[in-house]
Amino acid sequence: MTTPAATTDPLLDVPFLRQIPLTELKRYSELWVRVALRPGENLWTEGGLAAELGVVLSGELAVVSGGVEVGRVRVGELAGEASAFFRGETRTASLRAESPAEVLTLSVRDLIRLRREGSAIYDALLRQALVTLVRRVRATDLRIAQLAQGGRAAPAKSEAGLLTRVWRALRPDSPSGPPPSLEPLLRKMPVLRPADPEEITELARLFTVEPMKEGQTIFMEGSPGEAAYIIAEGKVEVLRHVRGERAELLATLERGDLFGANTLVETGARTASCIAVEAGWLYRIDAKDFNTPSARAGMLWREAVLAAFASQLRSANHALNRAIELKASLHGEHSDATASGDNEASFRELLRASGFLQGARTSDAHLGDPESKSGALPYSSPTSKKRE
Repeated sequence: MTTPAATTDPLLDVPFLRQIPLTELKRYSELWVRVALRPGENLWTEGGLAAELGVVLSGELAVVSGGVEVGRVRVGELAGEASAFFRGETRTASLRAESPAEVLTLSVRDLIRLRREGSAIYDALLRQALVTLVRRVRATDLRIAQLAQGGRAAPAKSEAGLLTRVWRALRPDSPSGPPPSLEPLLRKMPVLRPADPEEITELARLFTVEPMKEGQTIFMEGSPGEAAYIIAEGKVEVLRHVRGERAELLATLERGDLFGANTLVETGARTASCIAVEAGWLYRIDAKDFNTPSARAGMLWREAVLAAFASQLRSANHALNRAIELKASLHGEHSDATASGDNEASFRELLRASGFLQGARTSDAHLGDPESKSGALPYSSPTSKKRE
């Protein structure tokens, strides 16, 4: 059952909208639709076209993918945000009410309107979508770690002991020559491609360039997240302790890759260690600068990071599903040698899935690409104020 949200009262009940002026909430109150769900009733169905996002007012919704519950959406949380911010996406899961529930929904069309008119509601939704996606990235990473460990989360190592031993044989080597410019790397992020030069320059000022030596520990698993990085030159390997004292390689990050951003959106400990394997240059952005860009440049930056997170999560889920399929195949009629091979392949696929969550190949992300037929943000292109 759906009814228009005729008053601002439901919006005032949403924690992340409480900082929005009452006049702003009233202005756009007619855009929201209030949906009442009975236990067992679906809000959305897996495979359907994403045409709206939702905010849970009461009750609890189960996230069901392939007939398996993979999460819950609770009061005050966003639902469908990853799909709603990108045009042409289909639902990757169904949302089913576990008890009587109420959800406020906003159509993608009206989300576009909020963005076009510069509403503070759009920025609040965008910031909350980032938090929601980071929590899903962490939940997926924890699930991967539990599968890889046989039910135990990967241990957090704050000391450099093992990785220091792993890398002590490397001869430190400093980068040669001046650092590459950051602005062309930012321009490669799909959402930032059409940005005005002054907006790219404004974002670039938030970063500090740092030399990166071969064998350098950029950050350790278990340490607090204080900065994110873009690789301007060189390579970084991502490692995690997953088999006792053994450090497993999750991913190799290269020029243009963004990493370490999850803990800046929402405070948390690093879930892996990052080690430089080639000398080069990093551009570092600290938490205060990551979260504070305002006006149009800040909006574009948050949209670009959201696109990167969504691409990470999609790639990780694909690899995770592959690993689960390989594990399931072990229950068939296999020789010991075949079963052992499948088990190792499954483990490697889990590592690959976790690797996708550690850093974003932003220039390759299909999400948020205005030129992509199936993955653009919900507007033709992020045009400048001069062209709007």
